[in-house]
Amino acid sequence: MNKNYYPNHWPWVLSAYLGEGLPYAIVNTLMVALLADMGMSNGSVAAITGMLSIPWSLKFLWSPLVDSISTKRRWMMLMEAGLALVFLVTSLTLSTSIWQYAVTISAATAAMLSATYDISCDGYYMKALNEDAQSFFVGIRNMAYRMGWLLATGVLVWLTGRFEKSGYDVTVSWQLTFGIIAVTFMALFAGYHFMLPKVEKEENLREKRDIMDNMKAIRTSYVESIVTFFTRRSVKELFFLLLFVFTYRLGEAFLSKVTLLFLKDSVENGGIGLDNEQYGFLYGTLGMIALTAGGIIGGISIAHYSLRRCIIPMALALNIPDLLYVYLSIVQPESLSVVGTCIAIEQFGYGFGFTAYTVYLLQCAKGEYETVHYAFLTALMAIGMALPTIISGYWQQDIGYTQFFIRACWLTIPGMMMSVWYVWRTRQKGA
Repeated sequence: MNKNYYPNHWPWVLSAYLGEGLPYAIVNTLMVALLADMGMSNGSVAAITGMLSIPWSLKFLWSPLVDSISTKRRWMMLMEAGLALVFLVTSLTLSTSIWQYAVTISAATAAMLSATYDISCDGYYMKALNEDAQSFFVGIRNMAYRMGWLLATGVLVWLTGRFEKSGYDVTVSWQLTFGIIAVTFMALFAGYHFMLPKVEKEENLREKRDIMDNMKAIRTSYVESIVTFFTRRSVKELFFLLLFVFTYRLGEAFLSKVTLLFLKDSVENGGIGLDNEQYGFLYGTLGMIALTAGGIIGGISIAHYSLRRCIIPMALALNIPDLLYVYLSIVQPESLSVVGTCIAIEQFGYGFGFTAYTVYLLQCAKGEYETVHYAFLTALMAIGMALPTIISGYWQQDIGYTQFFIRACWLTIPGMMMSVWYVWRTRQKGA
């Protein structure tokens, strides 16, 4: 095999980013299905799950701690073990009278653990791979990340539906699902021991074991890293960077919660009326195949043609398929093949288009403190996603699905315009 395909790195890249995407999807998306099944309104579901995403927005605050103490490999393993314990507790408490509080606390704890895992995983990725390998695997890692998302919203939701059709009530079905989730994270924890190469020298870490002795260094590192992020760029560069981060996925930010609720909601309420099994099958099969193809093709395309040449078609691929939700909300087709085709097209476009976003963030994080800077950038990305999702459910309740999807599509225009601006700026610089 050609050495440029990096065969030794595939197993850990796939598993590491599956382990990053899965808990994020469970907290931000699987919880949507759980709370909807429990009878909450669209507005409440979107607001609660939107607020649960806040730890990802603030993770840069403790990223220097991850950089300064122990290895990123150890952080990754510890966080996966913690997630296994948290979801086991979730499973055991769902049938109690305090399930609402237990689910909220468990989800918030899982969000903190997952956000910390993100910091260590992204930092590990940049240390374990050279720049060429990072570019090659960016589509693969995005695909693996989305596979975790689809495993949560596809396979696990489908499995919950199967449990229900086997005679279990809703609560027991979700308890069984969360039990499986806990076992999955424990398997990831065990697998990382064998798959993750040791890329940080142990002798350089002995000095970091006493946390109290290193707090001054940690504070200094944090301040320096944040100051460096701003001082190494001009005002114009910062303005463009922030505008890009907050607008490139703006339409998706509004759609992310409501699309799941739309597909599950009854026809009488304007939805498609899919049960958990049908929803899981469509997202867990057609969606995963389409996403995989889009992510891989996106990464290979950028590696061969550069981000500048790919970003405009990728931005179009990311945003234009959102119009399919307008069609679905108007027609409300009964045919699963029609619904599945729309999902597949949208997922392919997402896998292909999101690749450009990730490569851009990686480029912006290059240099000193790259782990902290990348964590800061992904935190800004999370803020850009969290704020619209918190209000999206209430907005949809006020205007209905069709009008909501139409207006969300209008909000994709700024992101597509930013891709054109990116090309213009890089040409001006002679990049």
